[in-house]
Amino acid sequence: MKKNSKTSWLGHHMTLRQRAIGFLVIMVLAVGGLLSGVFVVTSTAIFTNDLEQRGQAVATGIAENAKLGVLVRDTQLLEDTIRPYLQYPDINYISILDTSGNEIVTLPKDAYDSRLDQAVAKETRQAQALVVLRHDAAEDIHEQDTLLERGIHIGVPIWRDILAQNTDSLAETDFLATEGSQQADTQELIGIVHLGISSERVHTQLASLIKQSSLYAGGLALVGLMLAVWRLERWLSPLQTVTSAARKVRHGGLQNDLDDDLLQSLQAEGRRGSQDELEILQSAFAEMIQELQLHHKLQEEQKERLEQMVVERTMELTMAKEEAEAANVAKSRFLASMSHELRTPLNAVIGFSEMLQKDMAVTPDQTKEYLGYICDSGKHLLDIINDILDLSKLEAGRFELQFNDTYLDRIVAEAVAFNQPQIERKNIGLRVECPDIEITTDPRIMKQVIINLLSNAAKFTPADGKIAIKAKALGDHFELTVSDTGIGMTPQEIDVAMQPFAQVSDKMYVCHEDGSGTGLGLPLVEHFVLLMKGDMHIDSEKGKGTRVTLTIPMHPAEPERLQREEGLDYI
Repeated sequence: MKKNSKTSWLGHHMTLRQRAIGFLVIMVLAVGGLLSGVFVVTSTAIFTNDLEQRGQAVATGIAENAKLGVLVRDTQLLEDTIRPYLQYPDINYISILDTSGNEIVTLPKDAYDSRLDQAVAKETRQAQALVVLRHDAAEDIHEQDTLLERGIHIGVPIWRDILAQNTDSLAETDFLATEGSQQADTQELIGIVHLGISSERVHTQLASLIKQSSLYAGGLALVGLMLAVWRLERWLSPLQTVTSAARKVRHGGLQNDLDDDLLQSLQAEGRRGSQDELEILQSAFAEMIQELQLHHKLQEEQKERLEQMVVERTMELTMAKEEAEAANVAKSRFLASMSHELRTPLNAVIGFSEMLQKDMAVTPDQTKEYLGYICDSGKHLLDIINDILDLSKLEAGRFELQFNDTYLDRIVAEAVAFNQPQIERKNIGLRVECPDIEITTDPRIMKQVIINLLSNAAKFTPADGKIAIKAKALGDHFELTVSDTGIGMTPQEIDVAMQPFAQVSDKMYVCHEDGSGTGLGLPLVEHFVLLMKGDMHIDSEKGKGTRVTLTIPMHPAEPERLQREEGLDYI
């Protein structure tokens, strides 16, 4: 019952993908462990056998080279014979023993152990041949077990060859030798070579190899597992997609984003005649979801379309309301400005005219003075009307320039003469630097531009201030600058001053003896300059003055009209 309960718990709490991956992991670990064990056992045997073979070859060579030293018991000769072999990295020590196992020579000297030498000598005498002892091969030598565990011990007998002859005379010996008579060779055991080899380096190399192999095997196992999981994901993908889509539809309805591309691709695979039951299932499920999404999408599009129509209509109404309010404000501002500007000169004309009509006793000088006031007011009224008419033409796109060849210095001189009275009344210093540059322009409009700039400079420059006019040629353009030491403007005030009929501040006009202007000076200048394909730039600082720079072509190619679409919708 417990086993069934555990299986049921795993079935409810683990997905099919998790169970399959767990099975793959167990299989990979089992196979990898088995292969690792086989590799360790095989590698150990190979390394150990190689070490023994090399030790046997060295011990045999020592036995052949040590015969003479053992026969004559020359320890120095034996040491010289065996010392070069100690250079091998795996050799711990070399002992030359007599047939009883007693030491003749041992290098290094501190490595001598009589018990171990006796054990090796005993085994070699009994075998009458090369022997190899390990710790597990000396079960009968109980006291030497710990010593033998230090490595591999090789014993090699040292033989002396004895020649036995069957004749008594030398002549017979020579004759027999000549005839090829047989000779009997015998061997006599005269010593034993005991070679101690350490297996520590072999074990270290084996451990390193096992470590590297384990890393490679682990990497390969991981790659294999990843490939298996990837294939498993591909096989289970249809079922996972169906499960995920069904869960989304259950919890969030069709408002949740479903993987339409995957559903469509699986549906296409199903139409191609797939035999996979899972793909067929998902293809059918995808078709059902797509039908539901289509209906839901149509509903959402209709809803968005209605909302967009409401937003657009609201924006249109808001913009129309703002434009109407702006037009109403512009109309009110225009009417207020024009009523004041037109009433002031008309009152002067009417007032002085009535004085001349009623008071017949006025002197000729007074009559001349009154007529001068009437004339100035009429000219002022005419200037206002001309500005309004010019602006109306610009707005309608019907203003045309009449280009003629002339000289810039003449136009500047006429503009200065027009503003001279106002400049002299305020005792303003005027400096003009204008060479005789020949230009092609509309003289009347160019003169009006300079008059407007000089008029503004004179209005807003305190008494005893300074005004400068400078002109210079710049290639195929000329630059005209009008600067003053007046009250100046902030960047925000410059933006307001460039709007038609705009009044920046009442304080700006305290220096103007005739009250406020119409607010058309700078806007007309800007648009006249644009009409002449030029550019206007204003530099001003509050309390330090203003500098207006005009850059205009000397000889425009073709006069053009300034259309309404270019931004001249002011009234």
